[in-house]
Amino acid sequence: MPRRYIYWMIAAVLVLGLGGTLGERLVSDAGLNPTPAKDSPAPTTTTTAPPVTTVPVPGASPAPVNASLQSFMGLVRLRPSEAPAYSLIDQNGQPATLAQNTGQVTVLTFFDGPCNDICPVLAAEIKGADTALGPDAAKVRFVTVNTDPKATAVSALTPAVTTTGLGGLANWSILTGPLITLNSVWKSYGVAITLNTTTGVIAHNEVMYFIDPISQLRYRATPFANETRQGAYSLDPASTNRFAQGIAAYAEQLLAP
Repeated sequence: MPRRYIYWMIAAVLVLGLGGTLGERLVSDAGLNPTPAKDSPAPTTTTTAPPVTTVPVPGASPAPVNASLQSFMGLVRLRPSEAPAYSLIDQNGQPATLAQNTGQVTVLTFFDGPCNDICPVLAAEIKGADTALGPDAAKVRFVTVNTDPKATAVSALTPAVTTTGLGGLANWSILTGPLITLNSVWKSYGVAITLNTTTGVIAHNEVMYFIDPISQLRYRATPFANETRQGAYSLDPASTNRFAQGIAAYAEQLLAP
């Protein structure tokens, strides 16, 4: 092969290689194959908090809220219907039925006797509502149904009674019974209990019912709390007070003639 053809081939390869490099650079500069700039700051986003209003809570400091009371509590107004009956045992070993509360408003909640679920938060809200009700508290019955399928026995020494201060309320009780009976109550009120057989962790959905003096279901609310990785539940004081106010307000609505 003549030497001049060899020179031409070498020149062509160099031109094509250089052109490819330039082409890639042009594409990159056009943003089609971008290369991150070194030391460029990561993108950040900012959010603006919604306007905060305050609503006075009887017996407590005003609680900041950013939603209507109904939305805050996840409250649903139910078509009046007969509340499912129950027949259980309270922490003092005494029979307890819904019929016993006729003439009173019943606020029905669900947490366990060992108080290792949302119990601490709901207990604080129940106590706050009881205080906010004032003299009307005598017309309201706070009832909690045990949700622990592994600990169906509760007593006056149960943590839910002794560590929360609820034991000092004359109008509060925690109810339990045989597992088959508890399961029937859970199902009738839409409470789903799950037990992880590997870890032993128990979970359930949160629900609160307001039952009027003639045993009619009227409202359903959704309690909430923050849970740590260790399974401890808490809620900031402002939200706790706000929810307590809501419990008292809706209970009083059902007391009105």
